[in-house]
Amino acid sequence: MRADRIDAAPVVAHVRQLMALRPDMPVAAIARQAGIAASSLKTLLHDTQEDPGRSREVAAAAGKRLLAVAAEDLPRQKRGYGGRSTDATPALHHVQQLLASHSGLSHASVARTAQVSPSTLAAALHDVAAGRPRRIQEAAAQRLLALGSPARVPEPTHRRDTTDPAPVIAHIQRLQARYDRASLALVARAGGVNHSTLVSALADHAHNPSRRINAEVAEKILALTELPPPAFLRQSHVTDIGLVRRLRALCTAGWTLKHIAKAGDTTVKSLGQLLSSGISTPVIRGAVLAAWTLHAHHSGPSDVTRRRSVAKGWDPPMAWDEQDIDDLDSTPQGTRRPGHPERWTPQVLRCELTFLTRLGLSPSQALVRLGLSTQRAQQLLTSPDTAPCVTTPRDVGTGNSLAA
Repeated sequence: MRADRIDAAPVVAHVRQLMALRPDMPVAAIARQAGIAASSLKTLLHDTQEDPGRSREVAAAAGKRLLAVAAEDLPRQKRGYGGRSTDATPALHHVQQLLASHSGLSHASVARTAQVSPSTLAAALHDVAAGRPRRIQEAAAQRLLALGSPARVPEPTHRRDTTDPAPVIAHIQRLQARYDRASLALVARAGGVNHSTLVSALADHAHNPSRRINAEVAEKILALTELPPPAFLRQSHVTDIGLVRRLRALCTAGWTLKHIAKAGDTTVKSLGQLLSSGISTPVIRGAVLAAWTLHAHHSGPSDVTRRRSVAKGWDPPMAWDEQDIDDLDSTPQGTRRPGHPERWTPQVLRCELTFLTRLGLSPSQALVRLGLSTQRAQQLLTSPDTAPCVTTPRDVGTGNSLAA
């Protein structure tokens, strides 16, 4: 065992004891108290549960910090990292009544007076109106409940430079219909507008249709004609099987899931879920398409990922035509599929080797992919061959150069 690693068993046992003593406390809270990543602790607990007989090690520094955490060190029940929390419903119902009785008030002015973020207040009001549970800091709830007293009536916001928000709302809806992953936050960022300002203005208008929006904010949003990544132009023909094929093909080209996740602004876990379930979400859909556009025509840096993907029988990007990759009944071209043997000829083998080696595979790797031994390949390549290798647009080079 390395000096900077220790046995994980006592660490896991201690964490499980903390979980038993504090069943109200999430694993993330224990990890944060110890100053380590929550995902690392969750992975350790998961792995030991799935395979309890296997010995594991953990970084010595992280293990010592976890062993030092005591149950009394953890936050008290109903206490968040920002302070004691409480049910937000009474305070937000009070805010709704205040807004209904004072037509000149805006969400932003209420939030400023109560020292609450406008976006936080708007999101909390949305959750409560939808009947979803919501908690906020107890101090913030008290400040909201105090609104309406003679000394605590928010001042109405009067602005001369305002305009009708209806065209802005319609423009945002058109952008979101045109793009995948076009969240309101991304639209605000692309337009150079503060997200909470835009959320608050739209919430004010939804509450009171006579409310207007700042003219400068409206002008910036209406000027948007395109959205930057991670937004992606919506493609209605894209299917889940096509997304899985794209993801596998990127791996076969040498791109790791970490590289693909970074290019698509998503997580490795989400990509892994797509590979295992074959079911996508709008976020994953946009992420895979964005990574495909960026990396499909380039070789990735990971030979390990390339070898593993090839061993799994996954097909490279050039095996698919863009018009066929989303078709359930389509098959890849230029490579052979496991379980579907065909009669080998020297001409076919040269074409296959041309295709695979141009993707970055070595001759030995290409033979593994094709399921041929070196001896059998040499026999085929030295056999008389009257038909030349006819390259397609996706093939570059000649079969003769590879046979040498």
